[in-house]
Amino acid sequence: MPTFGAKAIPDSNRPASTWLIADIGGTHARFARLSAGDLQETIVLETQSCENAIELLHTALAHLGIGSPSAVLLAVAGPLTPTGITMTKTGLSFVPDTLAAALGVEVHVVNDFYALAHGVGRFSQLVNLGEQAPEAGGVCGVIGPGSGLGMASVVSGDRGLVVLGGEGGHAALAPGTHLEAELWALLSSQVEHVCWETVLCGPGLVTLYNAVCQVWGGAPRYERAEDISAQAVGVADPVCHQTLETFCALLGQAAKGLALTVGATGGIYIAGGIAPRVVDFVAASPFRRRFEEAGAMRGYLQIVPTYVVCDANPGLIGAAQCLAQRATID
Repeated sequence: MPTFGAKAIPDSNRPASTWLIADIGGTHARFARLSAGDLQETIVLETQSCENAIELLHTALAHLGIGSPSAVLLAVAGPLTPTGITMTKTGLSFVPDTLAAALGVEVHVVNDFYALAHGVGRFSQLVNLGEQAPEAGGVCGVIGPGSGLGMASVVSGDRGLVVLGGEGGHAALAPGTHLEAELWALLSSQVEHVCWETVLCGPGLVTLYNAVCQVWGGAPRYERAEDISAQAVGVADPVCHQTLETFCALLGQAAKGLALTVGATGGIYIAGGIAPRVVDFVAASPFRRRFEEAGAMRGYLQIVPTYVVCDANPGLIGAAQCLAQRATID
């Protein structure tokens, strides 16, 4: 996926070693100071706490004590266009030319999962949902349910990793069981396009729970994804438990499609804010079984490893690497 940077006139008084990077999702915006290639102080802001992107960046710079960074890289949840990114969930617009003019620095705007995927090979807290080993130099896939559902793929090139972004979360959902077909039928009467992100994200987990309640003939008791997950993990509520099991099965189905599409023999990495919090549940769920169920391609998928990324702030780890490919950090 191409990226677009806007350059401002360099300021000779600006400290060349101070950079601002951000991982901006639909709910939270994580910012960090990058100095000499190392992540320094980080802060978390509510994405919708500010009226526009410029106000959000000024707030972050103030909190981090950065007067004039040498450059800014923003990894934003939304599809990249030649003019920048307008967030799918919030409507906030990040236009490099406008931001560069306001801040007086070079600004790069990239898709959040495009940036996160640059962290493959640098994540250190990985939970392997099996015993498979990656093929050396193989293509990797990255998928992650959070406020939305992101996807990207990573290819090893002569000059390092090459990341290919995309909007696979908006591809049509493919049910794999009779229950999922029944849930799909309910959802299709409620939304115009039933895609993976309809159910595989925080708001989607609530949507899925409500649909499971309809199938069971009961009234929903919970309105927040955190509550549904907590009740499911503790097996306190059978509807919540089946909802999260179905969520994991569908995540396995979506990850399988990504692996087959890009030939991810190097492994599938599951990031985002949901899977790491319930990693033990995911490991015991139908996720891996559904990932391998592919008819004639079962043998192909059985040797592909699937990892849950449990590092703190993996989006910032990837954003730092993404920036490192664009500029020399003193």
